[in-house]
Amino acid sequence: MHNPPSSDRLRAAARKSLQSALRAKAEAYRREEFLRSFHRLSRSVIAAETPQAAAVVLKELERALRAERARAGHWTYDLTRHIALLVAHRAEQARALRLARSAHRSARDRV
Repeated sequence: MHNPPSSDRLRAAARKSLQSALRAKAEAYRREEFLRSFHRLSRSVIAAETPQAAAVVLKELERALRAERARAGHWTYDLTRHIALLVAHRAEQARALRLARSAHRSARDRV
């Protein structure tokens, strides 16, 4: 007779599966294409290379993540979209940090 897997093994398998999905989506992330689906974001905000524009993008992604989490358990919840939002949020956080550091260096160099 086969024993059912323990909850620890299930958790570990789920974590491994999620990490694999996040890696795959991160490799396939197309910034402009993905962000264009957010109607609140203009093309100029998406294209801007400023910390302020990056903050606007992050705020919109955070709003979308909250909405997706609120749908969890409902038939409209989409795990694929949730993963895509997580990947985009991580990528945009890294971009915002890079832009903030670059702006800080530029300001420091001007002094």
